Amino acid sequence: MSLPFLRTLQGDRFFQLLILVGIGLSFFVPFAPKSWPAAIDWHTIITLSGLMLLTKGVELSGYFDVLGRKMVRRFATERRLAMFMVLAAALLSTFLTNDVALFIVVPLTITLKRLCEIPVNRLIIFEALAVNAGSLLTPIGNPQNILIWGRSGLSFAGFIAQMAPLAGAMMLTLLLLCWCCFPGKALQYHTGVQTPEWKPRLVWSCLGLYIVFLTALEFKQELWGLVIVAAGFALLARRVGAQCGLDAAAGVYGDVYRRPFTDPSFQRCKACWVT
Repeated sequence: MSLPFLRTLQGDRFFQLLILVGIGLSFFVPFAPKSWPAAIDWHTIITLSGLMLLTKGVELSGYFDVLGRKMVRRFATERRLAMFMVLAAALLSTFLTNDVALFIVVPLTITLKRLCEIPVNRLIIFEALAVNAGSLLTPIGNPQNILIWGRSGLSFAGFIAQMAPLAGAMMLTLLLLCWCCFPGKALQYHTGVQTPEWKPRLVWSCLGLYIVFLTALEFKQELWGLVIVAAGFALLARRVGAQCGLDAAAGVYGDVYRRPFTDPSFQRCKACWVT
């Protein structure tokens, strides 16, 4: 039985191309191979690793199913549900990075599809736009911001102040487009859906670890923050770390972006806009 990483590599032509290009470019870089580790921005890698662990913990807690059921009951129309999901995606991306925010909203959206009739293809595309617009606002909103913030010398609040006008303009435009593209018809609910089981202790543990990790980032102690998060999951839920590692090895990190546009069920997206 092959490893998940090898199975993914065999079927991912684009990833194979990137590997070949990387090997080719390595012959033209102006430094020796022994200095390659120093060329990696470990601050960004450590930050993303900690956020992925925390997000996987929330996902494995089963809270997404519970949250999806509550959301369906609260929002009576398709437009209201879509507007909420877009705003939630943008908000999550401000403190979980745009990539990690999609790990939350995409599974939640698929859960909503099991509970009611919604244009899931269209909604996921809007969520992808929302996380990119919302992630502009904060230093930890996306990997690029993490990199820029680490070299800018700005405080957390100072960075937000600089980016607020652009992020606000993009979000207003996206919300207006969302209002026009989702009708105000009532949601149609599915019957026979089982009541989900979830783990409140794991959810609250993730929240506490997130606060600790964010504090460590603010004090430039991201490595210790990652150690604390990893140790917390080792004590509370070892499955989180194992599953997060398997997801990363299997290429799930990049697949979040590709799936809405490459999966056969999403190829009919064009028709979705008029239904």
